Amino acid sequence: MNHEAMTDRDYQRLSDTLDRFHDQGCMNLEELDGFFTALLSGPLPVKPTECLPVILGQAFDDEAAFPGNQALERFASLLLRHWFDIAHTLQEGAPFHPWLEADQDGIFHGNDWARGFVTGMELMYDDWTMLLDDAQHSTALAPIMALAFEGESDEADEAMRAWIEQAGPEQRAEWLAAISGSVAEINAFFSELRTDIEQEHEQNGDIHLG
Repeated sequence: MNHEAMTDRDYQRLSDTLDRFHDQGCMNLEELDGFFTALLSGPLPVKPTECLPVILGQAFDDEAAFPGNQALERFASLLLRHWFDIAHTLQEGAPFHPWLEADQDGIFHGNDWARGFVTGMELMYDDWTMLLDDAQHSTALAPIMALAFEGESDEADEAMRAWIEQAGPEQRAEWLAAISGSVAEINAFFSELRTDIEQEHEQNGDIHLG
């Protein structure tokens, strides 16, 4: 896949634009990275521009969000390039590194990334149940789910809640370190099924965001 890789300056521009719409429920860059990763490693890849309402939140319907079509096109271009960066990594089987932002103390939490990933899963949840119900590979989701529900453990099942609430710094470090391997396993799991899933959606005439 030929694409123009993002530069640090490009990422800063993308991050700044997303942060501008924070109060309108827009994803930040870390959350966007998790969201795109779920869509690309999951049952069926989608066009990121189809997901703008999910990414931008209320800003999607705000006519004043972008000063003109050119500004919107620049933003869409940055989204696509980041999308292709992730797609290229997954397709080439290269090591995957999540985009994680450190807090003011230099600590990486990964919660936003994991929540973005879960948001991507929710767009095609019925298809993701194939992984959730697979005893051998469903454990790949464990560190991602733990990070996604950390701080919101009341939404997790009893076993997950206990695991999260008892976790210390070392366990958190293990969850973060496991993201790369989890994404590789998830991508491999669905790569063998994507053709079958796509054919099933076409036969059923399904319309979906993802």
